[in-house]
Amino acid sequence: MNQLAGALLISSMSLMAVTPSAGAASLSPNGVLLEKSPLPADHGLQEASAQYLIHYTSVSGVDGKTRREDTGAVFLPKGPAPRGGWPVVVWAHGTVGVATQCAPSLNPRSSRDQQYLNTWLSLGFAVVAPDYAGLGSRGLHHYLNARAEAWSVLDSITAALKSFPLSNKIIIVGQSQGAHAAFAASGYQPSYAPALHVLGTVLTGTPYINASTSVNAIFKPDQGITGGDPKMPYAYYIFLSAADENKSLKAEDYFRQEAIADVRLASRLCITPLTQHVMEKG
Repeated sequence: MNQLAGALLISSMSLMAVTPSAGAASLSPNGVLLEKSPLPADHGLQEASAQYLIHYTSVSGVDGKTRREDTGAVFLPKGPAPRGGWPVVVWAHGTVGVATQCAPSLNPRSSRDQQYLNTWLSLGFAVVAPDYAGLGSRGLHHYLNARAEAWSVLDSITAALKSFPLSNKIIIVGQSQGAHAAFAASGYQPSYAPALHVLGTVLTGTPYINASTSVNAIFKPDQGITGGDPKMPYAYYIFLSAADENKSLKAEDYFRQEAIADVRLASRLCITPLTQHVMEKG
């Protein structure tokens, strides 16, 4: 278990990095809609009058310069749009994995997310739901990388505002990893996307790790749980993201030998099947 300390502490830099870099404000405008297409019905929301998969321009928050194309979804409420457009709830989703195919826009929403987002739609809010860089788009998703999440989220809002009948009145809502992404997006917004009017941010289950976080506390045994540790998939995702940025990091230096195959598996398995695998393996 102590072998995981390095991998988890590596993540603290990404978790805490919500202070905008000096060069962020000088970047060329992003958030340009490249493509929109109807979402399949089973990937949509019942309270939406129209729902779209969107592709939009962004910049990698990992290196701060590489131009990229990210994806997300836009859901519009039923009825005529109010004067000035629909107010917007930006939904920052929780952990789904790090592989492209894990993107929420490519899969049915969980029943919990459907109920929550349908409620916002029924109240007259449009929903913009970014996938985050690397989910639904090229490259590995850098899990809990604050700047990468923030820039992708903010560019999704900009693209949606330019292309749909939306008002520049925005609430960012996030759960779990999404709370981390929403927190980061709110921190970067004044310099990276100053034209956006973010009226509030709602965070639930926000993850936080710093250099003083005890690995033993994170991985203390859960009462009543048998088999593997359900927190291990998150450690794998954190390590894979850090190792993709720093090629000198080797799984063998942080995990026991019997876990190495699972680290590799985590690069392509989404959170539900990966957790099931870890629990069954023990």
